[in-house]
Amino acid sequence: MARRRECPNCKKLARELANVKKRLAALEAELRRGHRQATPFSRDKPKDNPKKPGRKKGKGTFSRRKPPPKKETETVNVLLDRCPHCGGPLTEKKTHEHIQTDLPLPQPTHTRFVNESGWCAKCKRRVRSRHPDQASTASGAAGTSVGPNAKAVAADLHHRLGIPYAKVAEHLKVTAGLDVTSGALCQAGERLAAQLAPVYDGLVAAIREACAAHADETGWRIGTLSAWLWVFTSRHITIYVVDESRSHDVVVRVLGHDFKGTLVGDCFLAYDHKDFADWIKQKCVTHLLKDLKKMEAEKTRGAVRFPKSVKQLLQDALALRDAKPALTERQFKVRLGKIERRLDYLIAESRNFSDPDNARFAKRLRKQREHLFTFLTRDGVEPTNNRAERDLRPAVVVRKTGGCNKSEQGAKAHAVNSSILVTARKNGVNPVGYISDILLAPPGVPLPLPLPAGARASP
Repeated sequence: MARRRECPNCKKLARELANVKKRLAALEAELRRGHRQATPFSRDKPKDNPKKPGRKKGKGTFSRRKPPPKKETETVNVLLDRCPHCGGPLTEKKTHEHIQTDLPLPQPTHTRFVNESGWCAKCKRRVRSRHPDQASTASGAAGTSVGPNAKAVAADLHHRLGIPYAKVAEHLKVTAGLDVTSGALCQAGERLAAQLAPVYDGLVAAIREACAAHADETGWRIGTLSAWLWVFTSRHITIYVVDESRSHDVVVRVLGHDFKGTLVGDCFLAYDHKDFADWIKQKCVTHLLKDLKKMEAEKTRGAVRFPKSVKQLLQDALALRDAKPALTERQFKVRLGKIERRLDYLIAESRNFSDPDNARFAKRLRKQREHLFTFLTRDGVEPTNNRAERDLRPAVVVRKTGGCNKSEQGAKAHAVNSSILVTARKNGVNPVGYISDILLAPPGVPLPLPLPAGARASP
């Protein structure tokens, strides 16, 4: 029986159908990710041999297994005279130690301050005494107030950890028996922002002197109006700004016209404004690699060569960054020159790209050409914008749980308070203790946030 010949056109159509099905599955997966409300708990393509989570057996410093001796406040001997199951006598007894660390159930303290006032003939005004632990000297109808520690805890829970004021009030009621309304906590947060305004301005002045500043933004709302929450961060400083604009004006307002450091960000148009033509910039390599990985998965045949080549080039640049300390200056310049020549060839305007996505990406790289390898030539500059994105994630939690802000005054208070709290935590300062000290400080007495030496010039 003669063997039936398969039609060449049928083979071609079968291959094209398989490619279409593959791309359709990828697009459906991307669509599901776009509609997903919760954080994905798995990757699109799991690893073949994932590492087992947790500490490896027999490894670790075990530094937290026992508290310091000074913190052991009570020892309880639990005796065992007979078997708890049958009541029989016991022999060969041994002792076993177990240390339990717990929290005491807090109880609110009520302090009654009896102040004195008198008329000063020299100042021509009535003055009043004030105790160092007294946050307010109000009397009469306003003679009862929430103390500085409770206000500090509430501010940290709301502005840094993203818990709504209603839940903060409920938490204080359940855990400490403190009866306070969400409205009172909100008003306390706005008054706190007014006290922290000079500290906030000091952080803005400090980040303008940093050798590198990372910037990013995300959607926000003020009442029913759209707005944007910006973050500007360095190793020691984090500044949040809530603004109705997503333009370059916000960047200028925070970093100033004469910023001498490196602006690290993505390829958003606001960072490429003509006012920043003389600025030193670094575009996030991770964003580029992510886009190239997506293109590599979608393209076929010759169209996949371009994203593969550019992806390998950026990975070689990251490898050169890691190898730089072990290279001589001449060796480093030779390897950097090779990488730059490879990039110039891949994105050359004279190249004829048959795939439109490859042509658009090459045009994007030509536009950002001088901002791709700044991390290789300037010390302290990171190749990615992960630092800003990490500081932006808590704000996204606040957006989901708290619904952003209802007024411009609340938006400003949130930007100021969250900036101080996050910066304090970043520098190892207890944010609750610092806010409590701010609330107890006499009016007009500045209490700057303690930053480490060199914070202004550090990345």
